Amino acid sequence: MKAWAYKEFKIGELFSAQTGDTDLQQKDINGKGTYFINSGVEAQGIKGKTDRKAKIFKSNTITIDFWGNAYYRDFEYKMATHNHVFSLSGDIIKNHNIGLYLVSTMSYMKKTFSYNNMGTWTKIKEQCIHLPVTKTGGLDFAFMESRIREMEKSRIREMEKSRIREMEAYLKVAGFENCELTEEERASIELMNRGNVVFNSFNVTDDNKKKRENGVFAVKNSHNILQSSVVVGSGNIPYVTAGEGNNSVYAYISYDKNQIEEGNAIMIGGKTMVVTYQADDFFSNDSHNLVLYVKDKRLRKELIQLFMVASLNKSLKPIYSWGDSISRTKIVKDKINLPVTSSGSIDYKFMETYIRAIEKQTIQRVKDWRAKEIKTTKNIVKDDTESSSLKPLFGSKHYEMQEEDVSMMVADNIFIPYSVEVRLWNTKREDLFEGNLDLLLMYAIGPSARHKTESACKIALGIKETNLSAEAIKAFKSVRYIMFHYWKNSEATPFELTAPVRLVEKENIPEGFLIRQEKDAKQYLLIEYNSDKPAELGEYDILRAQRRGCNRYIPFVCRVENIKVDKNDRQE
Repeated sequence: MKAWAYKEFKIGELFSAQTGDTDLQQKDINGKGTYFINSGVEAQGIKGKTDRKAKIFKSNTITIDFWGNAYYRDFEYKMATHNHVFSLSGDIIKNHNIGLYLVSTMSYMKKTFSYNNMGTWTKIKEQCIHLPVTKTGGLDFAFMESRIREMEKSRIREMEKSRIREMEAYLKVAGFENCELTEEERASIELMNRGNVVFNSFNVTDDNKKKRENGVFAVKNSHNILQSSVVVGSGNIPYVTAGEGNNSVYAYISYDKNQIEEGNAIMIGGKTMVVTYQADDFFSNDSHNLVLYVKDKRLRKELIQLFMVASLNKSLKPIYSWGDSISRTKIVKDKINLPVTSSGSIDYKFMETYIRAIEKQTIQRVKDWRAKEIKTTKNIVKDDTESSSLKPLFGSKHYEMQEEDVSMMVADNIFIPYSVEVRLWNTKREDLFEGNLDLLLMYAIGPSARHKTESACKIALGIKETNLSAEAIKAFKSVRYIMFHYWKNSEATPFELTAPVRLVEKENIPEGFLIRQEKDAKQYLLIEYNSDKPAELGEYDILRAQRRGCNRYIPFVCRVENIKVDKNDRQE
């Protein structure tokens, strides 16, 4: 597509601007509530979450700061009053793609404004952007959307090429070009799987009070330093916390060498009981955290210590919790189970061989998954392009491969906690993306609204999230049945869908659809079925699909097999 022509518009003619109403500060960030937007380019101005009371700005808006940095926001957020950030809204921001196009036309302003020439709203509203128009003079929204889609497809093609190059380079450096198991590696896995590995219990560390010095590790507390003295992004030293993501590395900093922990160690996040192996020297400023150094030099190898991380998790996690956290005093009483040789000494050779074998198997699965992902990505992009009513995959925070995704690729369970959850047990991602699954949408609804909803035959089910992951989109599009229920088998009724599920914004809901879960909904699943023809799914027990500890009334997608009852395991 080509634009018919371009026209110049003043920003003040297209948008209205608002500012924050509360003096939010860094200290207000506590990981709860709503995202806090500030000025700057790092993390696109997202500083974290805060639940401090402040004005909340709607999603599908644009923020621009006094440096001229403009970003499209598809989520609700708060802004400070003192950092010259403006929230731009207007009917022109039709959707995600239009928002991205508009932001791209404002990118020149980063060169216009500076510390000596700050972008106040008085100045910004007089700035001009060039937008495509149709023959009749109206804004050409179709061109804007197609241009963004074209750019995204091009980016994905380049991204896939880059990923392949990166993976090939990594495999070569790591020695995984050939993932075939050696006889010794294959034997280690078979021994473990058959339960033929002999384990003995060892003291985690020494107890000086009892003059016991046969512990596996020397243990120390990490330093106790005020967090305010840490400058995120100031260097290349890993700043390790008790968080689970990114191997507990929160950021990279510079700090006094005397306050740095020596690497090739295991760190335990004291309050959260997160155990990680830290290969490099690192910084940790919480005295609740413990640093463990293996006393036997033969065990100071990365693969062996990764085995011991798993063993520590298995031995200690059941013991400690947030209200009863681990400590240097308590750990002297703890044991760790490790494989041993026939003579009873720690079998460090087996640990290294076993972890190497597991790494090879994992890498091979990733390689296989990568090949399928490239093919699947092209199919998803093609499907999205052909269906203008579907929400595009691009911008999905789950789409780009992150370090923590490796384990997700090979996992047997898929759980995505949106306002319409996806719970696919015993399902691998490649099975989902191949599109051969029969999925069921479970919808718990009270008796008062049950009859009206069930008999509607066409419902628009609200979803509170804007950006959905590729897995969620594929799961929603793979739904073949809907079941209305109130957590009683006798009152559960399944229906086969008469049309593919579609994902649309509210203004695109066709006439005749009954809207459900409208509060805070950002988009809707369009679901069609014939209420006069219940589906025959055989014998089922809907409680089998209940996830322990979750809200029972959140609609969710699962496999039909997850609720079926076989004759051999029929429940009374």
